[in-house]
Amino acid sequence: MKMGDAGLRPAFNVPYGVAGSGLGGPRAVVGVQVTNVGSELRSLTPMVEQIQRRTGASPKTLPVDGGHARHEDIVTAEQHGVAVLRPAPARAKSIETLRREGAPPEVIAWRERLETPEAKEQYRARASRCELNNAHQKSHHGIDQFLVRGMAKVTGVIMMGALATNLMQFGAALLS
Repeated sequence: MKMGDAGLRPAFNVPYGVAGSGLGGPRAVVGVQVTNVGSELRSLTPMVEQIQRRTGASPKTLPVDGGHARHEDIVTAEQHGVAVLRPAPARAKSIETLRREGAPPEVIAWRERLETPEAKEQYRARASRCELNNAHQKSHHGIDQFLVRGMAKVTGVIMMGALATNLMQFGAALLS
């Protein structure tokens, strides 16, 4: 995979699905994907399906990084009742152009939603939920480099880290 220093090295990409309030409080890891692909472009639909399978419900809104979803993924998520909050690319077509070109109504609804103050506020909360979880995995659980090889073993390490995170978040409530 291409790294931040522009070098190429063996690596894994681990997007997390995290539930919780953007204002603080406990957060639960409800979805985990491990890939050896540098892009997260096709990860939205499998993540939504995994969250549905694990929790029995679809998320109402799903704020994701800009690189997570194609228009097809947004359409699929919207058809499952999930409002995707993903910033439009810098060179994205205008809403009027999308309408003229016959873009799916889900894509147009997604772009219109991005303009609302509520969506902007919800998207800002994404960093405190998801990026904080990534930082905790690296700093508190030591998941920075893997001492195992292979997708299955790395997935096992990531799942143990997610379980540890959830236990730390909800442990006190479980023990009382």
